[in-house]
Amino acid sequence: MSYAQFGLIQATDLNTLAGGNPTTTANTINAVWATGGGANGYGQTAVANVSAGTSVAATGQWASIVSNTASAAAHQGSTITSVTVPVSGGLIQFNSAIPTNLQTIYTNRGNATAQGSTSANTVTRGTTWSDQVTFTHTVTFANGDAARYFFNAGGQIKMTFSHPGGAAPDNIFSALATDCGTVVISGQASGSRTIAGTAYNGVTKVGGGGNSPTISQNSGYMAQTTSNVSIFKQTANTSTPAYVGSFIEVVTKTNGTVGSNGDTGNVITISTIWDEVPPGNTQVISANTATTCTVVPPSTTNISNTWGTITIAGSQTGS
Repeated sequence: MSYAQFGLIQATDLNTLAGGNPTTTANTINAVWATGGGANGYGQTAVANVSAGTSVAATGQWASIVSNTASAAAHQGSTITSVTVPVSGGLIQFNSAIPTNLQTIYTNRGNATAQGSTSANTVTRGTTWSDQVTFTHTVTFANGDAARYFFNAGGQIKMTFSHPGGAAPDNIFSALATDCGTVVISGQASGSRTIAGTAYNGVTKVGGGGNSPTISQNSGYMAQTTSNVSIFKQTANTSTPAYVGSFIEVVTKTNGTVGSNGDTGNVITISTIWDEVPPGNTQVISANTATTCTVVPPSTTNISNTWGTITIAGSQTGS
């Protein structure tokens, strides 16, 4: 008998609502709350299935489905119907809000109402340059699932840029850095999710100005491969002939799948290219060109940290 009004609660009813682990089955608690797979899963403790013929305890797995659904909804900022768990020894009755609530948190699984404390790595060019300089950041997770949980629960990587002002060409590159705003890498390969009140694609420019950039908006973490892909490129907003076409470009790749649950890698390499166009331009650009990589983890108010320690390393090359 399926979970329905006036029916007795059976082991299969609970298992259908819980889902296996790992699972990506829609509208199950474990697909959102536990290991999941790919763009599903926060990495929290799964609700265990029960064997056929086993009693379903009101304060056991049933209570876990209800409480974990509420915690997931609070993490996402989803509105669900409140459900009261029966007391120990009480009768578990059909409640249509439970499958509806599960559908809501599954639909909104990529959203997050808040984020945690950030960590950043700034690499600064200490000498002048006159052609091209590349900043390379690597963001490393303990394993592929840790990376998935980070992005699935609302974690992001943000890139920002700066250069001191002055006379040309420094003022041009200073303005270009400001025009880039913040380049935000989220988890999804397509679609939009709302994190801390802002809607994001897989790659999103926030703030800035200048010329319209080229953005590969469907190149979030789940779309990444071992091949470099240009996710963002902004050209200088200048009419000075010697610098028209100068740009800042962000290129990303990963080390490829390392786990068995649909990750795309646990090491993300982000290369930021500052290029003075045309090549060989003899105008010297001052020192202190800088690129910052900021890791913004999910909030741990309603879920626990399952993404672990994240390291950020940075370097620069060029001339």
